[in-house]
Amino acid sequence: MKKNLFVLVMVVLLAVTANVTVAQTTSTDPLGNTWTRANFGVGEANYWVDQLGFAGVAEVQDALNHYYTQCDPGTSERWGDGWLSKFVANLLAVRGWNCWSQLSDQQQAQLVDVMTNAVDESTFRLDTSCGLDPWNSCSEDFVSFLSLISRVKNFYPQVVERVGANYLDLLEQKYLRLVFTTDNGYYSLVREQTLDGVHVLMHNHGEQSAVYSGAAVMVYTNLAIESYSLAGNRTPLYFQQQEVLNNIRDMFSWMQTLSTPDGTAFLNNCMNYQGNLVSCGDVNVTNAIPQVIPAGRLIHNLFGDSGFIPGMYEYRLFDTSYTGGNLWNRGRQADWNLDNNEFTIHWVSAVRKHLRAVKLPAAAVIAK
Repeated sequence: MKKNLFVLVMVVLLAVTANVTVAQTTSTDPLGNTWTRANFGVGEANYWVDQLGFAGVAEVQDALNHYYTQCDPGTSERWGDGWLSKFVANLLAVRGWNCWSQLSDQQQAQLVDVMTNAVDESTFRLDTSCGLDPWNSCSEDFVSFLSLISRVKNFYPQVVERVGANYLDLLEQKYLRLVFTTDNGYYSLVREQTLDGVHVLMHNHGEQSAVYSGAAVMVYTNLAIESYSLAGNRTPLYFQQQEVLNNIRDMFSWMQTLSTPDGTAFLNNCMNYQGNLVSCGDVNVTNAIPQVIPAGRLIHNLFGDSGFIPGMYEYRLFDTSYTGGNLWNRGRQADWNLDNNEFTIHWVSAVRKHLRAVKLPAAAVIAK
């Protein structure tokens, strides 16, 4: 009897888990944006980010064939409709652009189809708790949307022609603000007391997280800007919004107070929801983050040396000797390393005021 009851309970639990796995919910943030949430897709995202870390035509084709609009439901390693999938789309955008001339006409058309779908705002997904949980920001998700939009906008003129340049411009501005605003409750950044005074910072994994501030927000914002440089285009003036610049600078100032020049003693100052000092989950990777995460490249490219506190670590170069934590993932290595090269930002010299504003559907309007 007990055995039968146990089997019945397990069957019910498995059924519930199966339903939860495919469940999607919606919520509205304080700025009035409605979000679709998904609690699946992390495994596929990590797999494909690794696969596309250093990829050629075969890997690009494989990723295209497994995109959720290109394959049957239930296909192994199917990706694109879950949480974190835009990080995969980010790498696919770069890899496809790098080997564009080696792709057949059919492969190019398939890649353009996937990129067109990927920047459709209705496909953007958040995790199940970010913004709702005071200690879990959505800025990580938002910055994946931002960098994807910037890359597609610069690398794929075919997609721009399909969806419209104005649509992508407004979408890019929207997510730039959502990443860095402190006016969106717990969805974006917050301004709060730290051991070094009041600072703009990011919450993640139950802590004031300099890891995610540096590894996600700053690195991927820098990649968004870099796409303009790589494509030979000028960076739009809206990347110079004062709110964005002020919050970036303040957050980096806070990050520097948690580090030492040799990369040790970083994030031992993480603070949990009870206000107690804790170390982040992976002690080895968090204490090495200043050596391996080039968050300071964004500061270098936006502010020059004025963004760095004298004597503090600059977070600019990637330590290729360190392989701990999740740095085994080739996609993260590719996004964070960039061969330790810098690039120069070229700002638009003047706003072209003769251009007339185009009214877009409500979903594409920048949150105020």
